[in-house]
Amino acid sequence: MRAVATFCTAVIAFLCSVIGNYKMKKTNVVTLLLLMLVSVSAHSEVAQSADTLLINGKILTVDDDFSIVQSLAIRDGRIVAVGSNAETNALIGTQTKLIDLNGKTVIPGLIDNHLHFIRGVWNFQMEVRLDGIESRTEAMNKIRDKAKQLEPGKWITVMGGWSYNQFLDNSDRFSLQELDDIAPDNPLFLMIGYSEGFANSKALELANVESSGQARVQGRDNVGEFINLVSWRNKSSDESAIRTYMEELNRVGLTTVYDVGRPSEGELAPLEAFAKSGDMPLRVFHTLRYNARDAESTASALKMFESESTVPRSNDEQFGLLGLGEHIYSPVTDNPRNSSYWKEEVWAPFSQISFAAARNGWPVHEHVMSRVMAVQFLDLVEDISAEVPNVKDLRWTFAHANGMRDEDIKRAADLGIAFAIHNQARMSVFAVDAPRIGSIAKSGALWGLGSDGGIVAPYQPFITLEWVVAGTNVADKEGWSEDQRVSREQALIAHTRNNAELLFMEQHIGSLEVGKLADLVVLDKDYLTVEENKISELTPLLTMTGGNVVYTQGEMD
Repeated sequence: MRAVATFCTAVIAFLCSVIGNYKMKKTNVVTLLLLMLVSVSAHSEVAQSADTLLINGKILTVDDDFSIVQSLAIRDGRIVAVGSNAETNALIGTQTKLIDLNGKTVIPGLIDNHLHFIRGVWNFQMEVRLDGIESRTEAMNKIRDKAKQLEPGKWITVMGGWSYNQFLDNSDRFSLQELDDIAPDNPLFLMIGYSEGFANSKALELANVESSGQARVQGRDNVGEFINLVSWRNKSSDESAIRTYMEELNRVGLTTVYDVGRPSEGELAPLEAFAKSGDMPLRVFHTLRYNARDAESTASALKMFESESTVPRSNDEQFGLLGLGEHIYSPVTDNPRNSSYWKEEVWAPFSQISFAAARNGWPVHEHVMSRVMAVQFLDLVEDISAEVPNVKDLRWTFAHANGMRDEDIKRAADLGIAFAIHNQARMSVFAVDAPRIGSIAKSGALWGLGSDGGIVAPYQPFITLEWVVAGTNVADKEGWSEDQRVSREQALIAHTRNNAELLFMEQHIGSLEVGKLADLVVLDKDYLTVEENKISELTPLLTMTGGNVVYTQGEMD
């Protein structure tokens, strides 16, 4: 506005000069001045009005007070006002787009603090997803329909995110005849985890895996044969594959993800090129891609950490490098059944990398799935804190946190360690595998929710939210450990505002407050009142990233 006023002042001075020199008619001067005033007024309205205004809603801001408001205004991708309809009406201009929510609930865009994004991209277009489906018949029909759409010989895959235990009507393992019947002309592989899957006869023949007449495939090597044939290892730079996967994540309510993958999961270059296009509907941050597995590769990694060309938290608001993880030293790969501390020859490089990360300001997001790993890492962090006290400011995070006891959680909180909890624990039928979420929430530590999707768990955030609120694992709809459940409000905060803080993005995303980017989701039902065991069925009707509509359906379309 100051520039416009300066311009108008200059023009008026010029007109006065014209009047003095050429005796311009008074009526002409008045007309010109009126036109200028109208122009300035119009410019002022455009400058002050909202680009988009959401009205008549139940907007869960997830601010510090968990305020609920009726209206939200957006300008230039950021929120400029929240409040009642009456309070935001002044921001309606001639160019303002009005969205009448008709009482619908709005939440901040959901953030997944642990998703294998690149790994999910390349195979997604040839997948059938069975995440959250509780009927075996429905699951089989989805695969059968896919087979009808494909040419004979084309692969059909289900790359994780499911378990036969989730089928409440029949949780028996698949038979070879059953899979041959639903996809008679196509090789079919259903991967459960890295060590188990199911295949039909055509797939077994192509993978050259002996199964003794059974559909079940066991062992990492055998499953690996199928992975080599069909999955992310067949990397592509196709932008459409990236866009398709992003649209799917927008569809389920995600607006930001943290990709914590390894180099073997796929190259980041195609995603970086996509980000530079300026047309990215999802915020994607990632860990540093390196591979430390022995003395030589560890030395190379340490040089990377100290290099001026490799800078932690060099991301912008949309994309970029954040920290280290999920396995900072690959031989230290924990699992829930681990009962032995790591030997010195294996732990020493892990310790060396950890010290270097702290000295060079790297956030660390490390895979912790057993108590022995948690205790050994806590001992290490205590040693690091003595040398690098500001390690507490780096928001080092224990990912998964299975097996930790309350005293371990308290100790971690005192050291400034955060927690990233994922619904992969939900996929176990054993409650003992679940992290102590209630204890973590009570500890005062920063904690957030994610999925670990999509091979070992579903990527849909409302499945995660139901899990921590109702306490339901994949095969038990009655729930478990009531003292370890959290409230709906706590769960939503963990999947939004807390995750933004985990990613050092709390000034920009995570809540619907003035000044923050307009990342939001409009829901078909009210998150705060829908039945606990129906939270997983909540459906986004509209998703916005930075004030841009990136997904809509139904009445919001």
